[in-house]
Amino acid sequence: MDVPLEILDREVARAAAELDRARLVLARDPASAESPLATHRRVSSRETFLELAEAKGPLVAPLRAWVSTLTLERVLWSDTVRLASAWRAATIPVEGPGLLAFLGAPRDLLLRVLREAEPTRRRFFADALAGGAAPVADAARRLADRRAEAARLLGVDLDAVEIPIEPGAALTLIAERVLADTAPFFEERGPWDASLSRGVGRSLGEGWPARLRARWLFELFHVGPLVEGLSLDLGPLPESLGASSFVRALAAFGAALADADGPRAFFVLARAPFDLRRARRSALFAGLAADPIFGARALGLGRDRARDQARGVARALVVSLRLDAARVLLRGALARPGAGVCFEERTAEALGAPIPRALAGVVPRLGPGDPARLAGALVAARDRRSLVDRFDEDWFKSPHAALAIREEDGSVPPSHLAPAAALEAGLAELVRVVGELG
Repeated sequence: MDVPLEILDREVARAAAELDRARLVLARDPASAESPLATHRRVSSRETFLELAEAKGPLVAPLRAWVSTLTLERVLWSDTVRLASAWRAATIPVEGPGLLAFLGAPRDLLLRVLREAEPTRRRFFADALAGGAAPVADAARRLADRRAEAARLLGVDLDAVEIPIEPGAALTLIAERVLADTAPFFEERGPWDASLSRGVGRSLGEGWPARLRARWLFELFHVGPLVEGLSLDLGPLPESLGASSFVRALAAFGAALADADGPRAFFVLARAPFDLRRARRSALFAGLAADPIFGARALGLGRDRARDQARGVARALVVSLRLDAARVLLRGALARPGAGVCFEERTAEALGAPIPRALAGVVPRLGPGDPARLAGALVAARDRRSLVDRFDEDWFKSPHAALAIREEDGSVPPSHLAPAAALEAGLAELVRVVGELG
């Protein structure tokens, strides 16, 4: 390798930052999202990936993981833009009782499904989405096909890069256990859109601000050293629709904390392309929305109301967790024949009713980060148990807990893999907590 590995590490860090910024632009305006890696070819090419195979040292394996990921992102960028554009294209005719006729984008119709409280109107929007989402589904399948082929040509094992579990083969069994063990807390009632609507937690908004702002989140955690010396970028926060919006905002805080904190070592040692530490921190803080102690001491709710709201949020989070498990069980399905049948079977297991096969790859979205999301949610339940045991139930207000989190995040090198036993322990803890809430 002619280029020192330390220089490649810095170039990977810059390329990853460019990619993160481009994804934010892509989410807002796909037409203006230029390829972020065109000027970072050295760390996003097959040539560098193959040359690294001959190199030696602790940076080699994480560099190869990053170079393979960046290479796939670069060569598939046009397909990624095509998918994002299909989500925002107003191409679906919508006309029904009490509605002015309009052309809706798939993204907007999905938001209407999630926002709508009246079942008949919600079903109308769900049917319109299923009937007109073919461009999104086609773009999702094309991206999945091309990604699988690009990975084959590159010679990279996607499971080794994307599954932060040891052994990776345990992922499917763990996802199946999630569905089995959370079944007692899931209400199988109505069509798929009804389950998604329950997952929003529309009525569970006591104590939360009318509008979500970064300042409010920072004020929640201002005591102690949790954010001391850090500059956190939370990105755009969701509008307040229900409990799920606050969960997402807390998750954004946890993810931003992981991004800003961590060891001041080589970038590729501190952060993985599909980062378990980031997923753990995101899920840890998101879970506070289902904690009655947080509801009482941070949101100012009475004890009984805090418990009632936490119970409702926990049940909503069960829906999200079951969808995460379904995503994992559908890993790679879009690139295989018979994807529609498999999609209906797995979503029926997760939601009690199948999502139409026309929405395969649309609702829920499927992507390479699905294993890390599920693993992070489960390991975070174990993390919370540890924090409670060491610092009491209001650990989120403890400066000692904040120091412990910062010290763990600063470990060199951090662990990017979790043993399957850690996920199993987290699942058991999660089931115990939801069960105690009733």
